[in-house]
Amino acid sequence: MSEYTAQELNELAMKIILHAGDCRTLVNEAFQAAKQDKGWDEIQKKLKDARKKITEAHRLQTKVLQDTVMNDQPTLTMLFIHAQDTLMTINSELFLAENTLELICTK
Repeated sequence: MSEYTAQELNELAMKIILHAGDCRTLVNEAFQAAKQDKGWDEIQKKLKDARKKITEAHRLQTKVLQDTVMNDQPTLTMLFIHAQDTLMTINSELFLAENTLELICTK
């Protein structure tokens, strides 16, 4: 079990936000590729790269949660809460993009 200082938690939060933001950028690039008829292979590569980014963000969040689950008074920062919200929002965007693009680009 680990305890995090507010500074450490904020640093991890920024990493989560950056990975999630990179995911969103790649999702947008996948949609742009679809609009430009770039082909399913290119779209799929963008989505695969996006999935890697969101997975890394999720891994960081999960590590913090696992490390602090037994802590009676865990450190909590607004930035970490924001990072979790960002992660889950963009994860939902990726899920919808993967399914929507597959539906419209492979039929």
